[in-house]
Amino acid sequence: MTGSQIMQMGGAFLLGAVLAAGAVYAWCSHRLRLERQRVLHVEHSRQQVLEQVTHARRQIEQLQRESHELRLAIRPAPRHAPVPAPAQDAAEAARQYAESLLKPPPATDKPQAFKDTVVLRRGPG
Repeated sequence: MTGSQIMQMGGAFLLGAVLAAGAVYAWCSHRLRLERQRVLHVEHSRQQVLEQVTHARRQIEQLQRESHELRLAIRPAPRHAPVPAPAQDAAEAARQYAESLLKPPPATDKPQAFKDTVVLRRGPG
């Protein structure tokens, strides 16, 4: 191998390395640009969601205020205390209880275990 052949091989190697480095740089910059766009898109979406949440909170606060105002405007009518039942004499209560024990219980219909038998007509024949 002569010196010129070695120089040619070295130059070709350097040229190949430069071309490979340029291709890797182009591919990496393209990927980096795509990733940057994705990050910007996600950040923009996040900002929109935060705005929507803030708007929803304001609406909820407004509805709560209106609900509170309505509750204050429409107060339920005050309930009157129930009239207490008149006190019953203990002797009278004991007499009524004894009478209720002496009365026979009202007659009730016996539950039937089986339904009444019904004779069905036979078909033509």
